[in-house]
Amino acid sequence: MCAQSPEPAKLEVGGYIKFLQITNFFDDSGSPIPLSPITNNFFHNRINLAYYPNEKWKVVAEMRNRLFYGEQVKLTPGYGRSIDQQSGLVDLSIRWVDEGGVVLHSIFDRAYVNYATEKVDVRLGRQRINWGLNLIWNPNDLFNALNFLDFDYEERPGTDALRVQYYTGILSKAEIAFAPDDTIANSIGAAMYKFNFKGYDIQTLAGYYRGDAALGAGWEGNLGSAGFKGEGTVFIPMEPSSDSSSSVVGSITVDYLFGNGVYAAAALLYNSNGENAGASANNGLFTGQPSAKNLFPAKWAYAINASGNVSPLFSLSAAVIYSPTNQLTVLAPTLTYSIKENWDLDAILQSLFWSPFGQPYGHGGSSAFFRMRWSF
Repeated sequence: MCAQSPEPAKLEVGGYIKFLQITNFFDDSGSPIPLSPITNNFFHNRINLAYYPNEKWKVVAEMRNRLFYGEQVKLTPGYGRSIDQQSGLVDLSIRWVDEGGVVLHSIFDRAYVNYATEKVDVRLGRQRINWGLNLIWNPNDLFNALNFLDFDYEERPGTDALRVQYYTGILSKAEIAFAPDDTIANSIGAAMYKFNFKGYDIQTLAGYYRGDAALGAGWEGNLGSAGFKGEGTVFIPMEPSSDSSSSVVGSITVDYLFGNGVYAAAALLYNSNGENAGASANNGLFTGQPSAKNLFPAKWAYAINASGNVSPLFSLSAAVIYSPTNQLTVLAPTLTYSIKENWDLDAILQSLFWSPFGQPYGHGGSSAFFRMRWSF
């Protein structure tokens, strides 16, 4: 007699509490030596709730509560408004405090109802729709393009949408999603079909992306023992004008796990909408949310990312991004120490260098982060 599987939990509660201290270094002179440190601090509490009425239904609500304070909050006009950004039709956020160099902000970045059977999965509400395949740049991720350098938001933004998935086989499915906005011009709607061909997972997609027709495809598989992924999307204006043209975004990634546990990945990006001049390249580069149509402020970019354990308690990762388009270089090393189960300490550095408009190569700004996290 087979044992019956246990009933799913009726209510699941989880989350974390984090403290992040940030020191930003700016130098308008272009010197390679960073100057003028400005500090910023914030406490971040996340609460994840999932309720299971039965085996087919699930109700999810997840919220972020963040308290910001420090020099950067005081010195930045409209700081509270700048962090009160969301990708959704419904306003699910509130600024409790926004004065005197202190901002207290709450937002639901997940709030949806999910119905699932063996063949069909339907989800309505604020959710993350991840169609990307690559680690760093995702041209197929029409609904929730991610910023690889925004390391402190692991869950990534969500959007208000209806998503329906139909599983046509073990390795294939059809999917449609629609994310309305205040206007049709800002809305997104698309369909994707995913299947397996000779060991490769292939996906094709087509839809409407904020005034453009979007056509894309991607693959995920192996070259020998290395992973090989790629994706690309063409954006064609629905109402062509003299100042509009089609654009193409494509990315390829090769990754490999070495026998000693070190993981390494190399990526290439082509972005026809990329900036040719570096003067505005750091605008939102580290913390902004890109769009699938413009993932990086350069036409061409290369990235290398590696991570591994130095000891059972220490892990080290590092990323280097370089663009020959505007001689832009980003360095981002991270050291993590596991204090005990569910407790982590992180030290992160992000530095930007470039040569704008043919000027000498100089420092474009750096940020040092110290983060402590407890998960529950």
